[in-house]
Amino acid sequence: MLTRERLVRAAADAFARTGYTGTSLQDICRIAQISMGALTFHFARKNDLAAAVKEAGITVTRHEVDVLRRGAPDPLAAVVTVTCGLVDLLSRDARVRAAQSLTHTAPMWDEAWVPQVRLLLHDADRRGLLAPTADPETLVRLAVHLVHGAAATLHARPRPRTDPATELAQLWAVVRDGVTTRSPSHSAH
Repeated sequence: MLTRERLVRAAADAFARTGYTGTSLQDICRIAQISMGALTFHFARKNDLAAAVKEAGITVTRHEVDVLRRGAPDPLAAVVTVTCGLVDLLSRDARVRAAQSLTHTAPMWDEAWVPQVRLLLHDADRRGLLAPTADPETLVRLAVHLVHGAAATLHARPRPRTDPATELAQLWAVVRDGVTTRSPSHSAH
């Protein structure tokens, strides 16, 4: 089991850095310091290894989303917390970065978090936390674009000059100001 986990982590690191096509099985063996025989014992094909990396990244993502959404005071705050937390997770976990990039054409990674964001935004709408002009489905699409935009920044520059999660929080502050209902104390000013 340790060899398999080492291979998954090594593959995730390689896939996150150079992509699926830019990574060879020899690269993964070198990173994991494991023989090709050990690799093929656990994974017959590169595609099988990529599937294991995606599964690991999706599992980590689902767990993180569950933890993050529970700690928020309301559903709208949970959306911000979850999306910023995902960007932070992307910056620190190669399995998640690889899962996000390996599923670019088939949005499996999105299925690990977008349904929760959708539920939270519809809950915020039901609770009257969104302005009447704020459509929850439009905000879901915005969340997807924001997270994938931050992911693209991380893929382009693994160590960006500014913290992408902090930048996302700043963007959400502007968005929230435009889409949330105003309390009576704010409307008087």
